[in-house]
Amino acid sequence: MSKVLASLPIGEKVGIAFSGGLDTSVAVAWMREKGAVPYTYTADLGQYDEPDIQSVPGRAKEYGAEGSRLVDCKLALVEEGFAAIACGAFHIRSGGKQYFNTTPLGRAVTGTMLVRAMLQDGVSIWGDGSTYKGNDIERFYRYGLLANPKLRIYKPWLDQDFVTELGGRKEMSEWLVS
Repeated sequence: MSKVLASLPIGEKVGIAFSGGLDTSVAVAWMREKGAVPYTYTADLGQYDEPDIQSVPGRAKEYGAEGSRLVDCKLALVEEGFAAIACGAFHIRSGGKQYFNTTPLGRAVTGTMLVRAMLQDGVSIWGDGSTYKGNDIERFYRYGLLANPKLRIYKPWLDQDFVTELGGRKEMSEWLVS
């Protein structure tokens, strides 16, 4: 049996990494409308671009989340950063430019910490708003399985019904305000 679900698990709890952006807001509202029971988990990594991280779980509830949690991931990110420095893996060079591994480290921490929080809530299906175009969809999938090997995966952007109905940002924006 595949751990990756091709369609929305109706009537089941689905945990989603929630940023409060368009993709995750629409995913939560759409899942609720179609019969799933969305729970949202927001990672607090000390993001500089989110002035009021405490408000994000409340926004998720406005879009239909049954439960919503803010998970403090700052210490875990610091620990992983120190481990990367100790291993000489904090940055790489590619094309003559230095690339810091902060995003991959953040994804590892987010994936494992949020899935652990989901376990506490009895949620065993994990999703996020990452599209099929980048590598975040794979990162979250693999890190989630490290925290819970029995985890099932539901990715809205891999669900043909979601893509057909809400195929782009324009369509998502229009759907959200309708």
